[in-house]
Amino acid sequence: MDGDFIKAGVPAAALIVAVSALLFLWPRAPAVFLDRKRKKARIVDIKELSSDTKRYRLSLGSSSTILGLPVGKHIILYAPNPKSCVKSGKWNGRDDPDKGKEEIERKYTPVTGNETPGYVDLVIKTYRPGTVKMPDGKEMKWDDGGKMSLFLDGKKTGDTVDIMGPLGANEYLGCGTFKLPGRTVSVKNVGMLSGGTGLTPMLQVAQQALQNPKDTTKFSLIYANKTEGDILCLDLLEDLAKKSNGRFKFTLSLDFPPPNWKGKTGFITQEMIQECLPPVSKDTLVLLCGPPPMIEFACKRNLEAIGHPKTAMVAF
Repeated sequence: MDGDFIKAGVPAAALIVAVSALLFLWPRAPAVFLDRKRKKARIVDIKELSSDTKRYRLSLGSSSTILGLPVGKHIILYAPNPKSCVKSGKWNGRDDPDKGKEEIERKYTPVTGNETPGYVDLVIKTYRPGTVKMPDGKEMKWDDGGKMSLFLDGKKTGDTVDIMGPLGANEYLGCGTFKLPGRTVSVKNVGMLSGGTGLTPMLQVAQQALQNPKDTTKFSLIYANKTEGDILCLDLLEDLAKKSNGRFKFTLSLDFPPPNWKGKTGFITQEMIQECLPPVSKDTLVLLCGPPPMIEFACKRNLEAIGHPKTAMVAF
């Protein structure tokens, strides 16, 4: 009887070993960094992209951890409100937009996602004190600059920043379908109007769509900047266009173009939109991201004048 027990136990033990080995070798879902809780991320690399723009690479803690940011959503970075602002209640000659809070927060869209486990890249423009020409043509003097961008500009490799996410009301589900506040829409053509670092959410959506062989959505981007040196991720834009088989095209516009400039010049106009973006249609959606004056004066007004309904405009 003891022999029978032993004989019965051998295959059982073998089964346990086999199952254990299978569970050990079975692919596991990668760890996800973002969980809607505030946490610290270490800066592992900083690269200057232009005179006033840097790419900050943040570690996700391990080489296998993914960011976990749905396409179309963003993260929040935190920083102390400058003491001078808290004390005076003023910033750039106006009432403090953060209303004297000890801490400020700003929204950012990374230029990388789950396809780069171990790290995430943020491209951020530094707004320094000085005179700035706004998209409505007016000049604005900034006595102080941008709070968050100046805070980050002072960071070095090895420093940490506090981040939280994912957040946001918009999400690209793929194949031309967007989940928006209170509705879900599907389109065949997506127009994009962006300025400065407002390029990042456009890249996020376009990259995801172009990586999916089942996604046939077409994308047209107008990207506006002050100077040629302000253009971000030009190599990436060119690579996307080249590999898209006609599904992605982009147009550049500069306020102060260099000699022999072949792109557009000046602020985004109705004529520029009509020439470079898809026509008004129930199958067209236009995504917007950039400085508020640009979105209001150079984008929304011109889109409405052409006939694009407000429901076809999505601001990031």
